[in-house]
Amino acid sequence: MELRLANEESPQLRARCIVLSLFFVLYFKEIIRLGRRYPFPRPPNCLKEGCKSQRIWGHGYIEIYFEGYNTAITLRRYRCEDCGCVYTIRPFGYWPRHKVPIRIIFQRVCHRIKHGVWDKSNGLTRQRQGHWLRALKKNIMTYLGMNFDETIFEGFYELMYRVRIPVQRTG
Repeated sequence: MELRLANEESPQLRARCIVLSLFFVLYFKEIIRLGRRYPFPRPPNCLKEGCKSQRIWGHGYIEIYFEGYNTAITLRRYRCEDCGCVYTIRPFGYWPRHKVPIRIIFQRVCHRIKHGVWDKSNGLTRQRQGHWLRALKKNIMTYLGMNFDETIFEGFYELMYRVRIPVQRTG
């Protein structure tokens, strides 16, 4: 899940407003066809620790461009009335802040490690793929320690097991 501040204006709101990404199986073709009429799932209650409120209301839509689609995909947002937490419904298989499916990211990193060259098919640049590999190596050292002596593949899986996004750049 992605956690980030939704409002930078006041310290009171900063502590109160958090944006979370919820992942569901969504059908891109249907979302494109139906747009805002797509039947997005509603979270049954707030998932923020200590809240658990059932007062979850619609909070508009957000348009995101995903890799391989020429048009923006409209995604639904919800808001907890009690704690102010905002939820963005995202398709399963995509990490927050990433517009490429997880399996493609993993395939490209594996290709580079196995063959020593970047896979340039389907328009993904070497710079973007290098970004993923550098972030993966940094996250392995940061979260698994400098004495982690397994392969990069095992580091990728271990980070996912620890509920970390292996290729997420921070700071």
